[in-house]
Amino acid sequence: TPFHAEGGGQIGDTGIITGAEGSIIVENTKKLPDGITYIIGEVKEGIIRAGEEVNVVVDRDRREKLARNHTGTHMLQAALRRVLGDQVNQAGSLVLPDRLRFDFTWPEALSAKQIREVEDIVNAEIIKNTSVSINEMPIDEAKNLGAMALFGEKYGDIVRVVSVGEFSKELCGGTHVSNTGELGSFRIIGESGIGSGVRRIEAVTGWAAYEMMQEDRKLINSAADALKSNSTGILERIEKLQAELKKNKVQDELKELIQNAEVKNGVSILGAVVHVDNINELREAADFVKAKLPVSAVILGTAAGDKVNLVGMASPDAVKAGIHMGKVISQAAKICGGGGGGKPANAQAGGK
Repeated sequence: TPFHAEGGGQIGDTGIITGAEGSIIVENTKKLPDGITYIIGEVKEGIIRAGEEVNVVVDRDRREKLARNHTGTHMLQAALRRVLGDQVNQAGSLVLPDRLRFDFTWPEALSAKQIREVEDIVNAEIIKNTSVSINEMPIDEAKNLGAMALFGEKYGDIVRVVSVGEFSKELCGGTHVSNTGELGSFRIIGESGIGSGVRRIEAVTGWAAYEMMQEDRKLINSAADALKSNSTGILERIEKLQAELKKNKVQDELKELIQNAEVKNGVSILGAVVHVDNINELREAADFVKAKLPVSAVILGTAAGDKVNLVGMASPDAVKAGIHMGKVISQAAKICGGGGGGKPANAQAGGK
């Protein structure tokens, strides 16, 4: 039979069997323990009789997708071992027409950098158009060649070795491409944990990878339109919007604080902690408060990690009234284990 049976993570073939008076739609292909292949299907029209001559056709497009994803699975394992080390071992796999799934032993989540490295290695091998060869040989000879076997799997005396050049060698009974260029491209679409010490990677090859790239492009262009930008300027536009949102949030926070300013001898006094990231943003916040309180003395502080920044500002009328922000901020800095100073109208300090 030309129908390839389910096994090694790869699902079974589908297709059609046509006789003189009817046809069977083949929905799956499996194998009995004694090695006999059998098909699961349904007579869709007419009658099929035992012993008659039939035309047997495998769904070629689906088979080719399975072959790309199965070879991609072998290449994924080889790339993972190059990036993470030889302690990576297969813990399961699933080869479908639209994607592949590979489970492997590893104690922690892969970083974005590691995932990118794995993708790069596989795609570099695809670009090389490396030949894929399939050979049957005694199992001892296969092991001497360095062919990888699945832990716990039972093999006969003669095994089938699938070699992707010198990049990958595995014992495998599945369908494969004739060269890596047939994969087109390879893309990881998910990485997750499925149990203690076992991770799962899902990936796509060929047209599925191309379609995903097109969807990404569509999403980026839609986002660019929404942001009134182009695709190359989208990140800059997002960063600008984030800065504006943050600035507005800080200003809303400051407006609430201004309501609590004390007035002493005609001068508005305000001391507060604000949520900004650096000394420059802290100065902008103090400028904003001073503009809202024309006769004022303001000291603002912010903490980032184990560091504290302080900024003090006083209006000309507040300085005339005797306020010296350099002296004020020097005292404040001592309280938080730091130091600083400045002029009557402007001062800054740091602490812990």
